[in-house]
Formats: sequence, C-alpha cells, structure tokens
Amino acid sequence: MNVDLTQNYFELFGFSEKYIIDQEQLSEKYRSFQSAWHPDKFANANDQERRISVQTTAFINEAYATLKSDLKRSHYLLKLCDIEFNADTETSSDAAFLMQTMELHEQVEDASHAQNPLKELDRLSNELKAQQQMLISEFTMQFEKRELNVAKETALKLQFYERLTNQVRKKIEQFEEELL
Repeated sequence: MNVDLTQNYFELFGFSEKYIIDQEQLSEKYRSFQSAWHPDKFANANDQERRISVQTTAFINEAYATLKSDLKRSHYLLKLCDIEFNADTETSSDAAFLMQTMELHEQVEDASHAQNPLKELDRLSNELKAQQQMLISEFTMQFEKRELNVAKETALKLQFYERLTNQVRKKIEQFEEELL
C-alpha cells in the first residue's frame, strides 16, 4: 500500500474535498494504513526503510487527526482553498457573536456556583453541542457554495465553541472527581 506524501489528506484517504466525510470509512482506511506502515513492522528493515515508515506513519496520523476533527477539517479545507488564518490569534468579527461568547463564558463560570453544578454544566454542554452542529451545517453549505470568507468566519466561531466545550468538559470532570 503506497502512500504519496504529496497528496492532500482527502486524497490520501480517498475522499473528495468536502466537509462531510464518512467517519467509519475514515477509521477503516486508517487501520489499514496502520497495519501496513506501523514502524514495528519495519523493526528489522534497513535505516532508510525505517525512516520512511516513521515519516509515512506521521503523515497518516496527522491526516487522520485532521479529517476526524470537525474543527481541524474545516481549517484544512480552507487552507486547501488558499484561505489562511491564524486559528490561535484570529477571532470572529461578528459583534453579536462576541457578546454571546462573553455571556457563555459567564454562564460556565457561574455554573460552578450553581446549586447543582453538574446538572448546569450538562445543560451548557448540550447547548454548546447544538450550537456546534448548527455551525457545522452552516460551514458545510458555505463551503459547498464557495463562500469561503463567510466559511472562515463560521470556522472561527466553531473554534470558540470547541474551546468552550472543552472547558465545560474539564469542569465536569473536576466535579465528578470531587464526588469520588
């Protein structure tokens, strides 16, 4: 099973450059690549073959992680269309969205002091997931219509929700640990 390290991640896994991909097919192809290229299979090979195995496996792992993640996949698709942005420093320019983000941050902080913090954090988690699904639908349509600058703005919003979802998840884990 040859791997061309010049392919983009979608080509590597046999997908067209679309946002929605078959996650089960992605996982199956990944397992197939791992079976063929895992460095353990090359333990007795020469230095060059071992080095190629490590490079190929790293490429496959990065491609898989990117395509598996909704957020990373959106950023990668935009990058393939020459829409560059710094996900760490750029934020949405939508004033209403920014106000909403401030309110959500406050709700997450306030949840820690609620009468039932776990219940409140679960409610927030579900709300955030619903917002993420809505943004995923928006991004999918925008990308298909090649409204790339609008899709970039949606990807930036999606990034915010993913960060906040992770923050809520960590708080839930902390509260659950305290209950043990």
